Amino acid sequence: MRQELIIQGVPDRIKRDAWWLETISTPQQDHHPSTTSDGPLLSSIRMQHAIPVLAALITVADWLFWKQPLGISVAVFALILSAAIMVTKRARPSRSEWIWVTGFTLLCNLPVAIDFQFLSVLFSLGGIICLALWVIYGGKSSEGAAVRLAVRLPTVGAVLLIRDALLDTQTVNINSGLRRHATSLLLPLIMGVVFLALLASANPVLEDVIAELDPGYLFEWEFWMRVLFWGLCACLIWPYLNLSDPWLGPRVRQPVAPKAGPARSSFLINPVSVRNSLLLFNLLFLVQTVMDLGILTGGVALPEGMSYASYAHRGAYPLVVTALLAGLFTLMTHTMIKTDTTLRVLVYLWLAQNVFLVVTAAFRLQLYVDAYALTHLRVAAFIWMALVMVGLVLTLLQIHRGQSRGWLLRRCFVATLVTLYACCFVNFAEIIARYNLRHGDLASRDGYYICSLGADAYPAIHAYELEADQDLCGRSMRYYLNQNRIDTWREWGFRRWRIQAYYQQHN
Repeated sequence: MRQELIIQGVPDRIKRDAWWLETISTPQQDHHPSTTSDGPLLSSIRMQHAIPVLAALITVADWLFWKQPLGISVAVFALILSAAIMVTKRARPSRSEWIWVTGFTLLCNLPVAIDFQFLSVLFSLGGIICLALWVIYGGKSSEGAAVRLAVRLPTVGAVLLIRDALLDTQTVNINSGLRRHATSLLLPLIMGVVFLALLASANPVLEDVIAELDPGYLFEWEFWMRVLFWGLCACLIWPYLNLSDPWLGPRVRQPVAPKAGPARSSFLINPVSVRNSLLLFNLLFLVQTVMDLGILTGGVALPEGMSYASYAHRGAYPLVVTALLAGLFTLMTHTMIKTDTTLRVLVYLWLAQNVFLVVTAAFRLQLYVDAYALTHLRVAAFIWMALVMVGLVLTLLQIHRGQSRGWLLRRCFVATLVTLYACCFVNFAEIIARYNLRHGDLASRDGYYICSLGADAYPAIHAYELEADQDLCGRSMRYYLNQNRIDTWREWGFRRWRIQAYYQQHN
């Protein structure tokens, strides 16, 4: 019979000889960041040189933005901030990373150098957020992480510096801290004052600068507004130098297991209801397509009292909304359509009719523009229709190739991003003015709107005035040109510089 031997305890000799099996705690394990002598303000960033970088960035922001017009200065600061993010990166960036980041930031800030506008500033901010995303997650980032970072940086990140400062004041040892700082600053302050007095006595320029320092400036409202500006800059810049996980959320979101049983939406969205919906949609769109063909070709007369311009304006935008709803419906029923041949054929037919309706909507808008002139909103409508058309074509490709929703959404996002980036380099005001001025009836009827386009439209307006030998805008254009004048390099923009050079050449 087999018996099991049980030894109670470990012999003392083995205990003494097994000292090397003990777990040795490292200072990093035993030391929590909140209990360090320096406090969390220094320990949270993990790099002591981030505070001098923050001070340097605040100085640059004050020099570029305090009571200064905005322009290329925004691009300059974005480039400097991008370099600071790379400097405070945990792992030292390689030369190839520096090259790629430099090229990327230049590409994102090029629209600001062309013209300072809302869209170009969005690309500059987006470039900084993308750089921060790469610094945190590297190549493992996702769309959800990008959205989370874009939301947290201006919200949670803006109060990060205040939180760290409050925690620092609560945990620091005041007595030892004051004594340490006093012993480290007393000698340099005393000797610095002595040397400054000696140098001022030998340098009259430095003596005048010191004499102009007025202590009464500390009691002026402007000084405290400037201090508030420094504090705001510090709060907005600090999170980019402290790209750590605790306040940004988890790196990887835990997958959620699908619930067993049918989904709640199956009562409304199921293969039978989707098939019946597609049959109804195709029938309705077929009626609309036939009627549009008849009206646009002249075979069907419009109702009494309705002009082609009214017809065009009435249908241009609803048809685009209809196409968007069609794409949304296709996304919602993607799983059912992918596994059913009949549903897939019905979707192909329906999306093809949507593409045709977008084409007719663009044609309607063109008729309306011919009757009532071109405006910024109508140019945006043309661009929007083109993007909707691209989205419908990509939806057809997605269904045909059996790709996922993410495949479609990523490509639609890239198409939108490329379109908006290209729009930053287009002078729409000059295009609108040139188009309206080529149509004589529009120029005489809508001259106020043409002149209100501002200095960007001046080349087209000036060419028309020379050709027609008349003063179309007069004082209003001279006012816009004076407002567009570049006084400092901070507000420089390529488009403003080009228009100013054109004005100086022809006047």
